[in-house]
Amino acid sequence: MLAEDGYVQASLSRIAKRAGVSRGVILYHFSGRDDLLDAVVSEVYRIATEELRPTIETQSTALRAVRTFIVGSAEFYRAYPAHMAALREIVAHSRSADGTIRHSEHSRANERELSALGVLFERGKEAGEFRAFSTPIMARTIRSTLDGLLGQMRVDPGYDPVPEAHEVADIFERAMMRQSE
Repeated sequence: MLAEDGYVQASLSRIAKRAGVSRGVILYHFSGRDDLLDAVVSEVYRIATEELRPTIETQSTALRAVRTFIVGSAEFYRAYPAHMAALREIVAHSRSADGTIRHSEHSRANERELSALGVLFERGKEAGEFRAFSTPIMARTIRSTLDGLLGQMRVDPGYDPVPEAHEVADIFERAMMRQSE
């Protein structure tokens, strides 16, 4: 429903009707709309982690692991467009009643993802693969670039993020690698 109708239309009543259950059934499992939306975010990140982690962990170098994360993320976006559209809707509208950004499951999942990237970067630095750079800045820059691919999917439903993800991986490879003397 989030992917098709958008965040504003995703009231508990409409979600219940679409699911073919009563609103009470949803409230039995979730404390409210925010709790339900956090569960959606958790599920999308769980699926993505389940899909990507095994391949990332089998890479022989940190560089290959980072490349696998970047390209694998785009492949996930392509394979799960409705999931990603729902996630985009939640993130774009994740505000508290007073208008401030709500610290939701997305915030926590995003921090876990940035931390995992940071571990890969530090592994590459320790192995001499990568030059010295700011781990948090590089992680956030990769995340922001991948978010850009997601944004393009939103405006162009026929857009395939994977070819550009390969180019993105090339760019970050050059940005991270030690320069030969």
